[in-house]
Formats: sequence, C-alpha cells, structure tokens
Amino acid sequence: MVQIFISDIGIEFLRMAAVHTPTPLSTAMGLVAAVLIGQIAIDVGLFVPEVVLYASVATIGTFVTPSLELGVANKISRLVLIVLVALFKVPGLVIGITLYLIMLTSIKTLNTPYLWPLLPFQPKALSHIIFRRPYPGSIERPSIVHPQDLYRQPRKSKG
Repeated sequence: MVQIFISDIGIEFLRMAAVHTPTPLSTAMGLVAAVLIGQIAIDVGLFVPEVVLYASVATIGTFVTPSLELGVANKISRLVLIVLVALFKVPGLVIGITLYLIMLTSIKTLNTPYLWPLLPFQPKALSHIIFRRPYPGSIERPSIVHPQDLYRQPRKSKG
C-alpha cells in the first residue's frame, strides 16, 4: 500500500512538472521521465513491477477521463478503495465498492438521478447517450426532464 501511495505522489509530481513546462516537448519528456524513473525504482528495489504497472494503468485511466474534476474524484475513490483493501482485504473491497455504488445511486442533480439512464433503466435513452448524434440531428428531448413537447422544433435554413 505504501508503494502505491508513493507511486501516485510521484506521478502527480511528474504531471505537475509536465503541465508547468512551457514547451511542446513537455509531454514527451514527462513520459520518458516516467518510464526511466519507474525502471530505476524497480532496479533499486523501491517498487515491485506490479506497482508500476498498476500506477501506469490508473494514470492512463485518469488522463482518459474527459473532465479534470471527474478524474480527481476517481483518483480519490481509488485511493479510498486501496486503503479499505489494505485494512480489510477482500471484504474491504466488496464493502467499498458496494458503498460507492450506493452513493452513486442516491445522488440526484437537478432532480435527475446521477446514473440515469442506467438507473432507472431506459434503453432508448441509453442508446442516445452511447451513440450520440450531432445536436442538429437530434429531434427528441430527453425523457428524464419530462418535457411538455417531446420533439424539438426543426431548425430553419438560412437561405
């Protein structure tokens, strides 16, 4: 657990250094530095290879997340799950994931469930979210907001 926390702190330092380096090469230099530091940490015996692999996959997941706030929230929840697993092993993982899912299902924003359209399940709305059409091509309003008119007005051409 200590190795994972140290690797997360190191990755945050590398990310901050890459953000504050004012050249177009900063991202490439950050990646090369991460690979070199990771290999040196394994050779010295500071980390086992599994920790470096775990930290790299988790960091890729953080960078793939579309918003910075959601990435930070995922990182915090991941660290909480790591602490629960370190303290309680498999029951800690099961309890942590269960509590996390309960929390997500209980959140409502603007009177809309956070996990909509998964909970409550609406297959048509889920397909609209997964396979997004451009805004001019979408003709139906989301059903979760209970619109008075289900269909949008067609756009008028400028000609």
